Amino acid sequence: MFIKKVTNNKKGMVYLTYRLVKSQRVNGIPKHINIIELGSLPEIPLDKHKALADRIEQLMFEETLLFSNQDVLVEEWAHFYYKKLIKNSFNKPQPVGNTITNKYVGELFADNIYSVPQVDNIQQVKLDTFESISSHEIGGEWLCTQAIKELGLDHYLGEQPDWNLNETSVGMLGLLGRLLYPDSEKKTAEWLNENSAAMELYCPESGTVDRNRLMQCTKKLYQDKDKIEKHLSGQIESIYKIENKLILYDLTNTHFEGMMKQCPKAKYGHNKQKRNDCRQITLGLMADQDGFVKHSNYYAGNISEPKTFTDVLSELKPFKNGLHRPVIVMDAGIATEDNLKMSLGEQIDYLCVSRSGHKDLLAKVDKDKLVCFVNKNGQEVRTQFFYQNIEYQIGEEKFTCQETLLYVETPAKEAKERGMFGKKQQGFETGLEQIKQSVAKPQKNKKNQSIEKIWERIGRLKEKYSGIGQAYTIDVVQLDGQATDIEWQFIENNSIEPQLGTYFVRTSISAEDEALLWKVYRTVGEIESIFRTLKSDLNFRPVFHQKEINIESHLNLSVLAYFIVSFIRYRLKQNNIHHSWTEIVRIMNTQKCNLNSVINTKGEKILLKTCTRPQMKANEIYQAMKYKPMPFHRKITTLNVG
Repeated sequence: MFIKKVTNNKKGMVYLTYRLVKSQRVNGIPKHINIIELGSLPEIPLDKHKALADRIEQLMFEETLLFSNQDVLVEEWAHFYYKKLIKNSFNKPQPVGNTITNKYVGELFADNIYSVPQVDNIQQVKLDTFESISSHEIGGEWLCTQAIKELGLDHYLGEQPDWNLNETSVGMLGLLGRLLYPDSEKKTAEWLNENSAAMELYCPESGTVDRNRLMQCTKKLYQDKDKIEKHLSGQIESIYKIENKLILYDLTNTHFEGMMKQCPKAKYGHNKQKRNDCRQITLGLMADQDGFVKHSNYYAGNISEPKTFTDVLSELKPFKNGLHRPVIVMDAGIATEDNLKMSLGEQIDYLCVSRSGHKDLLAKVDKDKLVCFVNKNGQEVRTQFFYQNIEYQIGEEKFTCQETLLYVETPAKEAKERGMFGKKQQGFETGLEQIKQSVAKPQKNKKNQSIEKIWERIGRLKEKYSGIGQAYTIDVVQLDGQATDIEWQFIENNSIEPQLGTYFVRTSISAEDEALLWKVYRTVGEIESIFRTLKSDLNFRPVFHQKEINIESHLNLSVLAYFIVSFIRYRLKQNNIHHSWTEIVRIMNTQKCNLNSVINTKGEKILLKTCTRPQMKANEIYQAMKYKPMPFHRKITTLNVG
C-alpha cells in the first residue's frame, strides 16, 4: 500500500488531496485500488507519508510493531484512518439479496444496510486472531437520542431552511455531550471521538467533530432559542397532557473565570456562593408547576431582580385566555408592591412570599386558632388566613382586589433561621469586641477614637449583620468627645426572635383551604430544583468563554439539555424511579458498543460490532420510558486484508 497524490481542478482552482491505494492486477492489468480518502494531510509531512501507509497496513493485518519508538504523529493518524476505514466498511451498502436492512435511528438518516446473512453464517476463523478493537459508551446516548426523537427536536431542525443534515447531526452531538459529559467544547469533542458511541446515532459528514464545529452549531441553536423552546415546550405539553395552571419564575447567577471584558452583561453582583470576586451573568427562568421550562432569558449580573418582571409579563401574555387567568408564583425578591400591581393590571394573578413583616397582622395571630397540617416531610405547619385590599390600574381606570394573606410558621424554617441568627449574633458580638479593644488602645490619631468614628464603625457592623442590631442595646462611653469604652447587652425579649420561622404568603386568588394554598406556593421549589440540576449535573457554571455570544450559547445549551433531562425524569418519577440525572447517566453508561475482529481462513478480516444488553437497572429505565433497549444487536462486515 502507498499514498497517492491526486490533483483536482475546480473552477480554476487546483486542489491537492491524497488517498491510500494498493496495486493489484485486474484481468492481467496492474491497477490502483482505492482504499480510503486521506484528504489534504496538512499535519503530515511528505517524508512521513510512507510510514503512515505502512502503519495503516499493519493495523489492517494486525501486525505487531517491531519497535516501540513509533512516531507519535504517524501513530495517531494511522489509528484515525483505520477507524474511518472500519466505519466506511460498515456503512458500505451490500447486495440486498445477501443481506437484511436495519432501520437506523431517526427519520433524518437513511436506512443503512448491514451484511447480516439471512441464513446461518458459518465460517472457519483463526481464533488466535480474535481481537477486541474498541469499546464505547452507548447507553446514555441511546436513551437521550430516543427522548430527543420523541420530542422531535432533530426532525424540527431538519425542517428549518438554515439547518442542513450535517449541522443537525453536530448540534445533536453537542447536546448529547452537554447531557452526558458536560465540559468545554474541546473536552466534549474528545469524549465524542474517543469515549462515546454517539456517532453511531448521529453521524456527521467527516465522521468526527472538533471544538469549532461544536461551537458553531451551539451558536446556531442559540440563534433559534425562542423557536426551539416553544417547540419543546409544546411537545412536552402534548405528550404529557399538561395544563399551564401555574407559572414559576426565578433568577439565578453563574460566575465566570476571567475578566470578561468582551461581555457587556458580565457584571459584579450579589452571589449566593460567595464568589463576589467574579463577574457573573443572570439567568431568568419561567417554568410550569411540573418543573418544565417555558422560557429563559439572560441579564446583566448586577440587574435588580424586580426589574426583570416586565419581560415576564410580556412572555405570559400567550398563556392568557378567556377561561383561566395565569397565576405566577415567585419569590419575595421579585414581588415588589409595584410589580404585584403591574401583574394585576395585566390581568395576571400572583402568589408569592410577602416582602413585608406585617407587624400589624402578627399582633392578630391567635395561637389557639392556627390551622395545622403535616407537610410531605412529616413536619407540622401552622397557618392562619388574613385579608386586605390592594389597589391597581388598568389604563386610567382604578380597581380594588382583595388579597389573601396566609400566616405560616414551621419548625424546620425556625430551626434554620435560629442557626442563621446565632451565626449573626456571634459575628456581631465579635465585631463589637474588636471595636472595644481598639478603643482601649492608645491612638496617635485621636480622630480614630472620636465618638462619630466609633458610631460609624458600629453602623457598618449593623449593616454587615443586617437586622441583628435591633436585638441589642449599645452604649459608647466618652470623655471630651473621645470614646473610652463600649458596652452592649442582648435584649432577651427582642422583636426579632418571635418572628423566626414565620412568614406571610400573599396572593390575589381567592383561597379557602390553608393547606392547599401553602402547597401551591411550595411548587416554587420546582424551579429551585431546576437550578440545582443545571449547576450540579449539567455543569452550568463556571463559564470560561469570553465573548457574549459564546457565553449565552453555552448557557442556552445547558437549558436545552434540561428540557431533555426533565422530560426523562418526569416519566421515570411516574414509574417510581426517582434517580438524580447523574445517577441515571451512571446507570446507562454500563451499556457499551464493542467492536471485535477475527480473520477467517480466506485471509479476510471479519468485523463484528455488537451492543451489550442493558443491565437490570438500565433495562428498568428503558421499560419505564417505553424505549427500545438496544440501538442494534449485531453488525457484521468483511474487510479484505489480502
